[in-house]
Amino acid sequence: MDSTVWPNDTPIKRVALLLHKLDVSLASSQISDDAKNLLTETRSIVDGLDGYLETMSSNAPDILNPMIAQANSEDWASLHSSGKTQSLLHSNMCAGQYEAVVLQMLAKMTGATRVLEIGMFMGTTTVSLALLPQVEKVVPMDIEPYLFELTSQWWDKSGVGHKIHPMIGDAIEGLHKLRDEKQQFDFCFIDANKDGYSSYFKSVLDLGLIAPKGIVVLDNTLYKSATYVPHKMWTAPAKSIDEVNRLVVADARVDTVMLPVRDGVTVARLKD
Repeated sequence: MDSTVWPNDTPIKRVALLLHKLDVSLASSQISDDAKNLLTETRSIVDGLDGYLETMSSNAPDILNPMIAQANSEDWASLHSSGKTQSLLHSNMCAGQYEAVVLQMLAKMTGATRVLEIGMFMGTTTVSLALLPQVEKVVPMDIEPYLFELTSQWWDKSGVGHKIHPMIGDAIEGLHKLRDEKQQFDFCFIDANKDGYSSYFKSVLDLGLIAPKGIVVLDNTLYKSATYVPHKMWTAPAKSIDEVNRLVVADARVDTVMLPVRDGVTVARLKD
């Protein structure tokens, strides 16, 4: 499948494309009206799900709109080729409004006041969590200095710049630094390079960075459904995600639930 026509997003988007292809393939076939109606109804259910979820959830912070627009307008390929970014980044790495609302809800429910983010990109979740009155400090970590140049303007425009304490560089080194500083966090969000997920998850627990009853939230844990229905486009990242999924659920230090939010969100809570 050509990556230019495959939506690199969520399992539901993968299903939507497959249904579209099936619809096109069957258009010239002699199938019953009942079969056509079943396919139309199925497509309507799938195509309407994301929009309905967003409509029936609280609004995300307004400032996310221009942040996401900027992510979509950046020429990431040119930035990478010119050396501004170490990796080739893509606009679909940006967490959207619905996921921001989900993370805000988790933070509210757990009473989190100190947040650690491993992987930041445009900082939509950074700002969303920092905007919660209860949150006192957010530490976003990313290896790309350019992203901090790009996103820091939004911290100030949203009025939460004083809460955000960025760390630029290798995440594992940064985690050890936080350990040495005896810092702990109630809420840790991991959304970075997929081949590093297992190391990040083990490190935040092994280094004692999660406060009692704190949670670790991992993004993309369904990974386009390629974790259980493989596709050649996503073999390597899906393998990494499947490995961390198995690692998390087997870790006796946490209680774990995987949620079908967008591309999969796993919540691991430190046991009492």
